[in-house]
Amino acid sequence: MIKCIVCDLDGTLIRFNDTIEERTLQMLNDCINKGIEFIIATGRDINMVIDVLDQYHFDCDLILNNGAQYCNRQQTFNEIYPMDNDAFIKIATILDNYGYLLAIHTNHGKYSFVEKEAFWNYHYELLTKSHNGELPKKTFTTREGYLRDLHYAHNAQEIVDKGIKVLKIDARHKDAYSIQGVRDQLNIDYLDISSSFEDNIEITSNTSNKGLLLEKVIRKKGYHKDKVAVFGDGENDAPMLQSFPYSFAPKASSRHALKAATYNLSLTCEDGAVYEGLQILKDMKLI
Repeated sequence: MIKCIVCDLDGTLIRFNDTIEERTLQMLNDCINKGIEFIIATGRDINMVIDVLDQYHFDCDLILNNGAQYCNRQQTFNEIYPMDNDAFIKIATILDNYGYLLAIHTNHGKYSFVEKEAFWNYHYELLTKSHNGELPKKTFTTREGYLRDLHYAHNAQEIVDKGIKVLKIDARHKDAYSIQGVRDQLNIDYLDISSSFEDNIEITSNTSNKGLLLEKVIRKKGYHKDKVAVFGDGENDAPMLQSFPYSFAPKASSRHALKAATYNLSLTCEDGAVYEGLQILKDMKLI
């Protein structure tokens, strides 16, 4: 029987507007009410997850920042796996010199090398460029949500000098043509770089990822791998999908996730992919 369900958020559990498809929510809550533990594993930081937790009354463990952090909603426990300081300074300096917008997730909020107004304007320009039509109101698209716990630093050295631990960098750029080839400059020791395109890069320490951290978590909890169901759609989900026999990738997932998952689903997150996966487990009498 399944004792734990682990879900990525964006593109897996939550839809484009940060809501959960109704059948999915009902079945997930049924599982939780039966005593099956629910864990969120996401690339987001705590400030970008709070609204989802509050909206759906989830009080669960969280794997955040692509596996660089493990905590609960109240952060009464908080394990972190930060970047090497020298590696952070090297990569942040390169990306900043190329004009990337850097959202630097740390153990003390989010940092940027530009002031708050410029940071928001660049972020909003990137959002409107990549999405046609009106943007949905959610944490990622509102000033209140995206600027929550945002701080300014002049450069990477200042962050290190303050003793702040860097957990993840989100690096985005509005002109993909001008940064062609930059990815080849980012092969820096001790870092894990995930990117489908050079204008959207995620960087963490290579000492942890979603898969490695999830394995540590379930060992502590005493779960065997065949008692855990895992859902994810992105390249950053592949390490945990390939490590568990009951792993599911929604339709339209990245090729890395589809290859790593045991089950490729026929539905997207918009249609209820997690519901489909849970139904498979129910039909197998595992939940």
